[in-house]
Amino acid sequence: MVVLDAQNHCELKDTFQKTKAYPYKPSSLDMLTEKTSLFLLDYFQKIFKNHGKSKLCKSKKKLQCQLATLGETVDSKCLPTGYSTNIPPSPDSCDRCHKKLDDGEVLICGHSYHFECYQMLEYGCRHCEKYYKREIYSNVNSFLERLEKGPNVLTSDEKDESPIEENETVDEVETNKSQEVHTEFLNILSCVNTW
Repeated sequence: MVVLDAQNHCELKDTFQKTKAYPYKPSSLDMLTEKTSLFLLDYFQKIFKNHGKSKLCKSKKKLQCQLATLGETVDSKCLPTGYSTNIPPSPDSCDRCHKKLDDGEVLICGHSYHFECYQMLEYGCRHCEKYYKREIYSNVNSFLERLEKGPNVLTSDEKDESPIEENETVDEVETNKSQEVHTEFLNILSCVNTW
């Protein structure tokens, strides 16, 4: 309940009314804009100087990247998708014909192609497409294997005091649901294979 006191205090009004003044004056905003501009120019200059110095390195089944400008080593999962594929992006050449990339396009995945090569690939990155198909297929198979193991069976400690007849109908329902899900995932898997 909101208590309204017209002379001294109104909780509802105090909650929603903004009485504070804007904290920045135009002169402060100008100074902050200039500081931000200098920071960004300095940072982009470091990126330009370190162009080509970042490198991929493998360690214990993990692909990592040493980022020269940041001075950090990150897992390849933090990088664009292309670095998780079997053929990582090459910085200065086309990932289809492997010739120097003079006129071309760098995709969001990191792979780069000449315009003609990209057109021949029907405007799609085959390396990343194979990666996604392989991972989807792997995940679906893993899920199907877990479904084929059967329903989870409760131990005697986990069972409640319900009658046996109810448990039997629950098991039948679980089995029917798992068969339906299994069939649905087989349909999805066949769609992935035709993709």
